[in-house]
Formats: sequence, C-alpha cells, structure tokens
Amino acid sequence: MEKLKINMLGEFSMSYGNNVITEQSKRSKKMWTLLEYMIANHNREISQNELITLLWGDKESENPVGALKTSLHRLRACLDTLGLPEGVEIIVNSMGTYSLNSRIACDIDFDEFDALYKKSMLAQSEKEKTTLYLAAVELYKGDFLNRSRSDGWVTPINNYYHSLYLRIVHETIDILYKHKYYTELINVCRKAFTIEKLDDRIHLYYVKGLLDIGETSAAKQHYTYVMDLFYNKNGINPSPEFVELYEKTVKDDHTYNADFGVLKGQLDSIDDGIGAYYCEFAFFKHIYQLEIRDAVRSGRPTNLCLLTAVSKSQEDLEIKQLNRIMTRLSDCISGSLRSRDVYSRYSASQFVMLLTNTTKEQAEMVLDRILKRFKRDNPKLGCTLLYKFDRAGKPRQQEG
Repeated sequence: MEKLKINMLGEFSMSYGNNVITEQSKRSKKMWTLLEYMIANHNREISQNELITLLWGDKESENPVGALKTSLHRLRACLDTLGLPEGVEIIVNSMGTYSLNSRIACDIDFDEFDALYKKSMLAQSEKEKTTLYLAAVELYKGDFLNRSRSDGWVTPINNYYHSLYLRIVHETIDILYKHKYYTELINVCRKAFTIEKLDDRIHLYYVKGLLDIGETSAAKQHYTYVMDLFYNKNGINPSPEFVELYEKTVKDDHTYNADFGVLKGQLDSIDDGIGAYYCEFAFFKHIYQLEIRDAVRSGRPTNLCLLTAVSKSQEDLEIKQLNRIMTRLSDCISGSLRSRDVYSRYSASQFVMLLTNTTKEQAEMVLDRILKRFKRDNPKLGCTLLYKFDRAGKPRQQEG
C-alpha cells in the first residue's frame, strides 16, 4: 500500500498515487476545516463536542450532531476520490470520537519539518546540521495552512512554524555566508522573501551575498526595494546595519579604473543643484562628520535638525497616510532649504537635516518656515510636525 502524502505547509493538499485533492476545489469551508483539524491533531482522538465547537463555536444549532455527521459524510465522499484500497477509511470513529486512521502510512510535511529540526539539534558537525537545515528550508513551501491562517485554531500553529522556519533560515545563512557559499545563500534568501518580506536580516545577507559575487547593480536595486518596502509600504524602520550597508554597495561599484573624463562626468551628473541635497543616511553620517571638522576649524555654526511626523489623534499613522506625509514633507524640505544643505530619511516618520553656516536663531527660523509651509500646503493630512535641533558637535538642544 502506498503512503498517503499530506501537505499543510503552504497550500493544503492530499495525494495517493496520482490522485490529488486540494483546498482549491469548490467544497464547503467546514469540510476542509474538519479534515485539516484532524490532520493537525492526528496523534489523538477528537471528541464529537470538540468538533462541534470547532465548526460552530457558541452558535446555537437545532441539530449540531446531525450537522456534524453530514459534514463528515461529505468529507468521506471527498476522500474516497483518492482511491485508497476498498474498505480503508482515512477518517475513523470510535465511541463518539474521530481521528485519522493510524494504520495508514502517511508522510505529513509539518511532521517531517519538525523531525529535521530535532535532528539538526543533535547533529555532530556543522556540515550535518547545514544539510538538515537546507532540507527543512526546501520542505517549507509556505506557512502552515496559509489560506486559513486567520482561523483561531490555526494562528498559534502557523506562528510556531513561521518562527521556527525563520530561526532555521537565520542559522543557515549565517553558516553559508561564513563559508562563502554565496550562491546557496542567495537562493535561500530568495525563497525566504516569499514567506517573510519584512525580515531585514535576510535582506542584509542577500545584499551581502550579491556584493560578494560582484552583482553590485542587483545589490543596489534590492537595497532600494527594501527601503521602499520598509519605509513607504509598511511604515517601519530597517536595522541600522542594513541602512549602513548602502555605503558598501556604492563603494564596491567602483572596482574598475576609469579615466578622469568619465569620473568627472559621473560626478557632475549626480545632482541638478536645485533644492537641498538628499542622500542615504549612511552618507549623511559621513557628511556630518566632515562638516563638524570644518565647523570646529573655521568656527562656522552648523545645526543638526530632526523633523518628526506624528498623528494629531495620538494614534499610529496609517501606512498610506504616512507615505503621503513623508513624500510631501520631503518636497517641502527640499524647497525650503538651500542647495548646500543636506537632509536624509532617518526613520519611517523622520527626516534629519544639516543646516550649514546657520546660527541657532536662523535654524529655528528655517524650521518654523518648514512647519508653516507644510501646514499651509497640506491642511488635511491629519498630522503634526515636531522638531529638535542641536548645534553640530555641541550638547545644546532646542525643542519645538
């Protein structure tokens, strides 16, 4: 007798030989819930009352036992299409309880995933552990019952396997990067993106891997994609380590020799000279350090300023609203500052600015001008701007 193969990680499916059933077929939600719940709890017998509570909760029903039997009848009819030997039932009942038939040999993917992880904990070498990790990563096609992840009973199981998968991925990419297996590293990261888009550690190693195989252009494109994904699409901040990685993506882009004319052409085309200069925060830090040195030597005052957008209602800003605010605030800053001033996105809701050759009083005037201009041009955005500033290199602080 062949083994019954069951997949619960990602899209649900059951197969026996060439026969397959999936959740995509037009069957009732309750029928699939029954089947998936019994598979998830295949090591125990489940009472009739537990199944009734699962399907109908606290809702009153005239005949819950009869409704359950109807759902089970439909489920058995569906399972019959798998073509198991005559007389072999996948769902069995005994004394008012139901369970998966323990006499049927099954390969269940989440059980295999658990087993691989437990074996990895007992591995005698890093090579053995990595082999097991890679097998687990390959097996994990998606989160546990991803279509039903919002169901109350599915959520904690889904969270468990998702967390375990990320733990395995993190340890795997650490090992692969350490041993310079960059191609394997990139492949693991690419798959992981489809399951967890907002893990910046995975993005960090992906960009590192691209840089180390010389794919600098792809690394820069992915960096830009991640910054947009985190800041604009989800309103969260990537890790400082990832933000600082941008400097390396640019530095490694100039590994060849170019003549002076090419170099000058590249530099001259960087900026059109209109408005304040925007740069990534990794570069902003370098500009800040250079400006401090010059300010100390020349005595020229320079101020560091931070602008923060907050909701008027004291609640978190919605992502779409925050995107509009930050886009318009960037335009407002660029149009309000001089071309020699520099600013950068510091977080999902903050911009940092460097005002060169500007006194405390002048800095406050500039910030007030930005606030008034932004409020005038955007009266319906529902946000308030807060600012702080310090003399660069000095411990003095003003708040507005």
